[in-house]
Amino acid sequence: MFTLKQLEALYWVATLGTFESAASYLNLTQSTISKRIAELEAGFASPLFDRTLRQSVLTPQGNDVRDIAEQMLRLHDRLKLTARSISTPLKFRLGVSDLVAISLLPELLATIVERYPGITLEPEIDLTKGLLERLNDRKIDFVICPRLLQHPQFINRRLGEIELVWMCSPKTNNSDRVLTNDELLKYPLLIQSAGSILRPILHDVIDNPKLPFTKTISCNNMAALAELATFGLGITVLPKAFFSKYVADGRLRILNTEMKLPNLEYFITYRNDSVFFEEIAQLSMELVVNTALGEDQMKRVSFREKTTGAHVALK
Repeated sequence: MFTLKQLEALYWVATLGTFESAASYLNLTQSTISKRIAELEAGFASPLFDRTLRQSVLTPQGNDVRDIAEQMLRLHDRLKLTARSISTPLKFRLGVSDLVAISLLPELLATIVERYPGITLEPEIDLTKGLLERLNDRKIDFVICPRLLQHPQFINRRLGEIELVWMCSPKTNNSDRVLTNDELLKYPLLIQSAGSILRPILHDVIDNPKLPFTKTISCNNMAALAELATFGLGITVLPKAFFSKYVADGRLRILNTEMKLPNLEYFITYRNDSVFFEEIAQLSMELVVNTALGEDQMKRVSFREKTTGAHVALK
């Protein structure tokens, strides 16, 4: 019979990369970790780790087991939440990216205030890099953004993913045919600045020397980029669902292009030392599933106020 301790050992060995690191993190001896992994593997027809490599790398079956282990450990945390009274902090410092601020954040904050009436909320809106740096420095407690911190002191939970599309004003291009890369490169590119999470995600598109756009305008705010695009200043990459209101209003249109784009994933990241943070993470995920990040809700979002204070650079 499999045990939670065996699954915990496999999860942390896979996450931290070595048996030694997992033993240190779990405050166990390395021999205890090895014993639990061996007991777990005995229940399977094939090994869960590829032992031909120097690091502890999972086999395909091991990856499947790790996913199950993570789910069971999360459920175990949920069970602990129901058995323990949550100590509500006097102040909750929450950091989010701009898209979260105009979708999930208002409802999340309203729900937190309703559940914990004595709490003081200090929300911050910033680029992903700044949010994670402040989380690491303990200047904020909890982050929702498109990147995570891989370290044992943090818990990361996947919130979902968003489709990215090329958009522009109908004044810029109103054709329904597929645009080739050469045709796309003739337009000025409106794109987020270097500190944005989109830069590494879209590196092969916007920072590729083989794809030289004639001119670029960079900005630290997606809503500002959308507004710039509505004035016919160029083409841009935006999350489809968040900006579908612009398409419905006829201010922007989605371009059909050869140049395909990846999806943008969002994560919740927080320190593993607070049951309260776990409760807020679960609340965030429930709000996303029920309303906040559903496409119908996104269509009702207004972005006018979000363009204030945006930094723009032309080159």
